Amino acid sequence: MRRRTFMKFSGAALGSALIPLVEEKIAAASRPRLVGPIALGAYIPGAPGDPAQIDQFTVLVGAVPAVVMWYQDWAHTGIREFNPVQMNAVVARGAMPMVTWEPWDYTAGISQPAYSLARIVAGAYDLYIRQWAQNAAAWARPMYLRFAHEMNGNWYPWCFGVNGNTAAQYVAAWRHIYAIFRQEGATNVRWVWSPNVSSTINGRRRGVATPQVAALYPGDAYVNWIALDGYNWGTTQSWSHWAGLATVFGTSYTSLTKLTSKPMMLAETASTELGGNKATWITQGFLTDIPARFPRVRAVIWFNENKETDWRVNSSSAALAAYRGVAKSAIYQGRLT
Repeated sequence: MRRRTFMKFSGAALGSALIPLVEEKIAAASRPRLVGPIALGAYIPGAPGDPAQIDQFTVLVGAVPAVVMWYQDWAHTGIREFNPVQMNAVVARGAMPMVTWEPWDYTAGISQPAYSLARIVAGAYDLYIRQWAQNAAAWARPMYLRFAHEMNGNWYPWCFGVNGNTAAQYVAAWRHIYAIFRQEGATNVRWVWSPNVSSTINGRRRGVATPQVAALYPGDAYVNWIALDGYNWGTTQSWSHWAGLATVFGTSYTSLTKLTSKPMMLAETASTELGGNKATWITQGFLTDIPARFPRVRAVIWFNENKETDWRVNSSSAALAAYRGVAKSAIYQGRLT
């Protein structure tokens, strides 16, 4: 603790002595507000099925990811099951496992009535859900489960308005699955509710309006964390333009923090190289915007794949250097429990 030194001043001397103190307070007010370190994680293609991918990413960025996130659909044998070997591989490397649990066949497109929310609520997948919950409970270690993410979009079978889905059915499906996990004693599972950012870019809406997002929220009793997915698409699409991280997440962050006091993560984010400076986007977004403007964010997951565009941290040497700077920053040394 810094000790205060008291001195007597008079007239102009007092005024000049106070100037540095005022300047210090102004500077402190403009600095990022930290509420403990933030956990920095990644989606790494091939991991954790191939744990070596985690090791390679660690070498690439200079730090072990605090969270390893991956996707599991409900259709394919070898993907759909709870896999303790994969979970153990993540934990052995000092990371927290987070499964994005997707009720669909990922090879079959959006129109999949077999995976409508009404069928989930009616119990069509209860045997599968119950077995998954039993296995998660038996594994017993903390893990994060992100069920049916981006439900406010229109690009997945579980989304609002797709396959006849309603907001009420989404909430009912979530609570139905949550109840099964509780029945099976899977209290080690942390539930992550993760809509897409809501925005209109060049006239095209991505995500839906705030009232609809609120209607899709299962309730504080059924959720441990809230999250947002959002990307800087730059000029990769006819409807997109370059947008800083604060722009990508700002409006939706405000909406969700009014909805609940649950801790928040950015469960998917990344930037293209096209249309601006990706390295600056990373540095500004992670080292200034998140800690200063989004203090409720306690974890960030980078989507590290060359997919619609090259989202990877090493899409350029400059981007990689910027991300390595984030990974070694004291701001991003957090861990999830």
